[in-house]
Amino acid sequence: SRSLGALTLSVEGPRRVYASPNDQSIVLLVEGPQRSMLLSGDIETFAQAELGHLRADVLKVPHQGAATSDPEWLAGIGAETAVISVGPNQFGHPVNWVVDVLVSSGAKVLRTDEAGDVAVSLS
Repeated sequence: SRSLGALTLSVEGPRRVYASPNDQSIVLLVEGPQRSMLLSGDIETFAQAELGHLRADVLKVPHQGAATSDPEWLAGIGAETAVISVGPNQFGHPVNWVVDVLVSSGAKVLRTDEAGDVAVSLS
């Protein structure tokens, strides 16, 4: 962990070398004075399983909300806000079930293709 002003930054992943370059994403937990945020890159089910139980108030949803996540892992983060960074694409991102899992777990879902830029305060 490293401190940066009022923030504490912890690199949670990657835990090892993975076959998928998406699982090689840097996963960063940012803890602020009042809230925390998990920046999850494009990690998929393998890396998610090895990260285990992480909690954060805000989740940057992996891989533009693609169907490459474990629904239990997504819900287990316990995020009150989930940000899906996505633009127009031919892949159908984000997939409906990812949005549904996040909403069912109590998260407000913000999509950059609908809301534009999203700013999140951790204080």
